Amino acid sequence: MEYPIWQLTTLGGGFWIAVIATLHVYVAHFAVGGGLFLVLTERAAYKSNNIHLLEYAKKHTRFFLLLTMAFGGVSGVAIWLTVALLAPEATITLIHQFVFGWAAEWVCFLGEIVALIIYYYAWDSMDRRDHMIVGWLYFLFGWLSLFLINGIIGFMLTPGQWIETKSFWDGFFNPSFWPSLVFRSFFSAVCAGLFGFVTATRIKDEATRLRAVRVCSAWTVLGVLAVFLSGWWYVAAMPPEQYEMIVSKSNRVSDFMRYFWIFGAATLVGGLLLAVKTPRRMSFALALVVLVVGQGLFGSFEFIREAGRKPYLIWDTVYSSSILKARVPVINQNGAIASAKWAPPELADGVTEENAKIAGAFLFQLECSACHSIHGPMNEITSRTAQYDVDGMDAFLTGMGKLNKYMPPFIGTSEERMLLARYIAEDLNGHAPAESAEMPEMAEPPAAPFDPDTSEYVLVGWCARGTGFFAQNDKWTLLPPSNVIRAQLVLRDPSPERVMDGVTITYSIQADQDSPALTGTLEADTDAGRFEADVSIPPYAKGEYNPLPVVTLTAKDDSGAVLATTMLVAPTSDQMGCYNCHSGEMMQDGSGMASATVENILATHDRMNSTKLAQTKGVVQCVSCHDDSIQGVEGNADRPNLSAAIHGVHAVYMAGREADGSCLKCHPQSTLRGQHELLGFTCTDCHGEIEDMAVSLLKAERERGVPAADMLLARITPRTMTNAEAIKPRAPWVNQPDCLTCHVDFAPPEIDSAFNVWTEDADGLFSARRDDMDAMSCGACHGSPHAVYPASPRDNMQPMQYMGEAQALGANGTCTVCHVESMEDPVHHPGMGLD
Repeated sequence: MEYPIWQLTTLGGGFWIAVIATLHVYVAHFAVGGGLFLVLTERAAYKSNNIHLLEYAKKHTRFFLLLTMAFGGVSGVAIWLTVALLAPEATITLIHQFVFGWAAEWVCFLGEIVALIIYYYAWDSMDRRDHMIVGWLYFLFGWLSLFLINGIIGFMLTPGQWIETKSFWDGFFNPSFWPSLVFRSFFSAVCAGLFGFVTATRIKDEATRLRAVRVCSAWTVLGVLAVFLSGWWYVAAMPPEQYEMIVSKSNRVSDFMRYFWIFGAATLVGGLLLAVKTPRRMSFALALVVLVVGQGLFGSFEFIREAGRKPYLIWDTVYSSSILKARVPVINQNGAIASAKWAPPELADGVTEENAKIAGAFLFQLECSACHSIHGPMNEITSRTAQYDVDGMDAFLTGMGKLNKYMPPFIGTSEERMLLARYIAEDLNGHAPAESAEMPEMAEPPAAPFDPDTSEYVLVGWCARGTGFFAQNDKWTLLPPSNVIRAQLVLRDPSPERVMDGVTITYSIQADQDSPALTGTLEADTDAGRFEADVSIPPYAKGEYNPLPVVTLTAKDDSGAVLATTMLVAPTSDQMGCYNCHSGEMMQDGSGMASATVENILATHDRMNSTKLAQTKGVVQCVSCHDDSIQGVEGNADRPNLSAAIHGVHAVYMAGREADGSCLKCHPQSTLRGQHELLGFTCTDCHGEIEDMAVSLLKAERERGVPAADMLLARITPRTMTNAEAIKPRAPWVNQPDCLTCHVDFAPPEIDSAFNVWTEDADGLFSARRDDMDAMSCGACHGSPHAVYPASPRDNMQPMQYMGEAQALGANGTCTVCHVESMEDPVHHPGMGLD
């Protein structure tokens, strides 16, 4: 925020730091180990009086001088240049905090230069003893440089008590200092052996060459074994947060961990083979291959170590975007563009639609370019965000740094977050704004027969769920296409009777004119006083998407005579919006889950939870790991139930959005169709904002002892309630909003939210609840959940059949539907409006 940006695109994303620093670090370690290798080789040559070995040591010194001093010195300066330009905030922090440490290191580096120059150029003129002393001094200065830089580099990963004390010594002798020093010292020895192989190929005397190769092999093999042990100590000594990031939280680590063992084993094998099997056939090319493999060992470990520092350049102090953590609250309030001292002049008067692209590009350079390139080799941004439309990208930025903590959070206002989302989705990826899937227009079917003067029975039906939404294909099943159809049969009379015996109620769903209708029988539930059936309902008719299929119910007596018929809508939909964030697109007919979307969802689950669902053969069933009472699955006590897991994770990313930006981005448009929608209510008026809903579900899982519940709760901030403790826990499909919270004594509502007052059990749900007489179910007169009368024309078939108008059965003096005669008292519940 304080410094101008070195604007890089193709070769951005830390490319220059990665290239220059990687090469320099290899050479720097070789400088330490190689110094010891040189002086010990010279000593061995004197003791054995081997002129060939002495000549090898001298030539190796020349190679050593050119590589470590010339290339090492230049690349060291290049590191300072690149880090100062690409990460100025972290660089200035290191300089201010360790100015005397750097000064001491530069003194040691000067000692290295002087000692190495004298060591090489005075090889033939200096006394042997003095020459050896100079060699030992070079090694000592080199190792002290490693000692000093190790403390500073380790501080960036594990600052320890420095966070509180800001003490030089607390920062320098940080928690990873000693294991890191041991690890790097041993790796320096490995480098010496690997580079020694390269120069040993030039020894002409065969016996000396064999001896040199075997010595290099010992340095390499024993050094790698010590690297394995000290590397384990290094990782195990890290504080819990960094250890967790390396071991389980950074998906990239698993690849580099695998490379570490592969390269380590290959280096061991290569070192042994060169010593035992091929010393006489030793070639420069073969030595170079072993050298490169050995560098792969160290490079993979460095990536593992770097993963433990994410999302910071200096842990808990400077984010990888070079933004100080301490400044985040102020920047979030004032805005990133307003807080940046080097923002483009076009933005001086604020952001408009005309300069929105400039603002988005600047925000990308400010917050993303340190790690991501545009069409370049380092963490290329477009390939990693191709799955998102604008809203999906905005959701990802909202949750960035919360669940997967290897990325820093977006820092700035919500408006700036949307500007960046638009820049990435529209300008970089070329995605047009996604169109929401619409519910097709469907005509109202003709009403079933009913004559108020002659009909003896009234048959009413409703569904247990507002919409039986589902998602499945041949790879994945989230929810199956089902709903529960419920019905009651009433014998019309001044004192009507509910009929349960001697009657059969069947259903028929016309799924497609080209296929036979789906039929079945509703089972009698005597205790509940109703008939019901759990029915698989495909949302298609005539091959087209149909989220409101019509069900015909027929009641017959034991002789098979038809007593009554009626029709209702059994809403079911696979028009879910997963594709907004998970790649793919809406299927051609306006519904369904594309294979690309499913594959992305499974891959995302694997990345976030270290699972291997994407490689699973057969259909992945979510309920194999997550309980779901709607599917009758229980027993996975160590994982959150399906609803808590889905809403808990998505609440992190969808936070701060209204119902149309969260609920209806995922759920089908056909979900809410009744009186509440007509009055302007949304999902959140009953179920709460997505953050609050997730908290209620996760708190119940925490009470069950599910480990992941606390982790998700810690990342969600309630929006409606003052804090998470004020939200009451609930189980999905069992503890739902209670209608009487708003409709006290069945009167018109005096409050505008039913959130946080739950039904005690499933019997208290609207679809199962019965009137004060314990006779008729609420749904029998009011319709299905989310479609209470009056609703969409297609949902109003029963009111139109029995009353000729769209309203609750019995409302406004229409008691004659069942009672034959008008009633004066509201016997079912108060407030029936009999007049």
